Amino acid sequence: MKKSFRLHNILLPCAAFFAAWASVRACNISTFHLMGALFFLCYYLLGRQLLRWEKVVTASARCRGASAVTAALFTLFYLLADYTALLRELNSALFRLGHILIIGAGLFFLFYALVLALFLWMQDREPTMPAGECPRYYNRLPLFSFCFCLLCWLPYFITNYPGIMTVDSLNQYGQIIGALPVSNHHPWLHTQLIRLFYTAGIALTGDPVTGLGFFTVFQMLVMAGIFAFLTDTFVRLRIRPAFCLVSLAFYAVLPYNAIYMVTMWKDILFSGMTLLFTILLFRFLAAGGFLFPEHTGGGEAPFRITPVTCLLYVIAGFCMCMFRANGFYAFVLTLPFLLLCFRREWKKHVLLNLLILLAALTIKGPVMHACQVAPPDFVESLSIPIQLAARVYADGEAVAEQDDAMWNRIVDTSAIAETYESFCSDHMKNLIRQGDQDYLTAHKGDYLRLWLRFGLAHPGAYLRGYIDATKGYWYPDVPNRIGSDERIAENPYGLTARPLIHNPLTIKIKEIVFKLPDMVPLYGLLFSLGAMFWLYLLLIGQTWLRGIYRRLILFLPNGAIMATLFAATPVYNEFRYAYSLLLTLPLFLICALCPAACGAGQELPDPVETEHAA
Repeated sequence: MKKSFRLHNILLPCAAFFAAWASVRACNISTFHLMGALFFLCYYLLGRQLLRWEKVVTASARCRGASAVTAALFTLFYLLADYTALLRELNSALFRLGHILIIGAGLFFLFYALVLALFLWMQDREPTMPAGECPRYYNRLPLFSFCFCLLCWLPYFITNYPGIMTVDSLNQYGQIIGALPVSNHHPWLHTQLIRLFYTAGIALTGDPVTGLGFFTVFQMLVMAGIFAFLTDTFVRLRIRPAFCLVSLAFYAVLPYNAIYMVTMWKDILFSGMTLLFTILLFRFLAAGGFLFPEHTGGGEAPFRITPVTCLLYVIAGFCMCMFRANGFYAFVLTLPFLLLCFRREWKKHVLLNLLILLAALTIKGPVMHACQVAPPDFVESLSIPIQLAARVYADGEAVAEQDDAMWNRIVDTSAIAETYESFCSDHMKNLIRQGDQDYLTAHKGDYLRLWLRFGLAHPGAYLRGYIDATKGYWYPDVPNRIGSDERIAENPYGLTARPLIHNPLTIKIKEIVFKLPDMVPLYGLLFSLGAMFWLYLLLIGQTWLRGIYRRLILFLPNGAIMATLFAATPVYNEFRYAYSLLLTLPLFLICALCPAACGAGQELPDPVETEHAA
């Protein structure tokens, strides 16, 4: 103990000093500023208190290891995203290397202490109520949730009637009225869903705006129903009322949720269906006894899997596959793990997931072919590869003559430096469309080998290009602009918004509501995709520490969606693309807080095996 104490007396001041160094550089504070000393003193004193916490002293190697891995990951993200600011005014390669190592060490110590403390604190959290503490209103929370969401979203609907329509929405509208060719660039099935309500509105009122308003109301009802279904899940599990109400406020009151409910984007229903799909997986796990100890091995489960549950699962999975292109890939990536997780009931789960897969493939294949739906062009799926290769030219690096000739065969490389934008691939895609895209499509293998060879010759440009093309999804300090879209963007179809209430007061309120994230600390993190992704990783770590590994399956659908964004996102920080991750966070939090039935690292006994043993 004395030896350990002496070691801490040496390591703690060093760790506090490195953490203070990293904080000063990260906050762009002068080394002469008093804040540097305050950082050091704060970290040193907090470190001493942390080491006196009995839970820290007795923390398991498993918990320490999970904290170290998570801290290393956060440190890597920070260094990759902010290395230019951290190394400002340093030109010497040796100084830069030493500086980045010191800052990295300081960030690691800081993140490790915070993550370890958070994991240990979460071990004592109990999300469920003791028996007999159920308030009178508790069982009515799902209905209240449904009505409260609609009530909170109503002002956004009447001030943006019939709904917000951007360029993407208007492209779908153009297909509906026959002004544009039918395409799956924006999901064809989602376009047909809008067409259904648009046609009904025309038939009933003869007014296209009313038809579009019908779709917005439908979207609001569906999303409110999904959030109420989540609340019903919490109620059945006897989750504490405070958590249920905070979760409800998250969905009903948070401005970007409200504004998205009246926005005609495929991403909204897609995200809702991804949440519904995850809720149903949660219910499957709870019914099998893999969430709470008292429901394990023959105890009464909080849910029964009925035909309605299975039908909802198929609908949610199908819509997840059809409402966005990467949703199908995310489902396919998740499928093997789903079947492995539910292997004891493999017949049911193979059937359900096979139905989803066959329905999606039928629509994507024969049905779209019969309806002459044009697929997206090949270059649309190449956002990240295009951005990485273009970065070499944008940074002015020397290119081998043979490689330059091959690139010039499909695109005018002399225009790249002027056209390239690090945060969006649309300009590069359009530049290729102006070139010879057919030649690229016909020689995919040759250009894949060229792209790989090009990356080996220019690894620095590829790394810089990838960081700038994806940073908003994995680094917190990247602002999002939400709520700035016009009600209906300028269009050639004569569509104009008809807000039912429109005056200077409502305009000012909207302006204030959507400026608050830029002004209020902590609150702004709710508008940061990177911060939400870090929270997602923390909850995965805490779930793993609980020792019930099957629950990790709940994180996979959104994890696969994020993986597709890291591989092919066209924009470096598009909030709606990762919206499903944010919607599912309350469910992830409950999953992480569920207590383990067995010792750490042990899997719960399978109910089927328990029954056979009995």
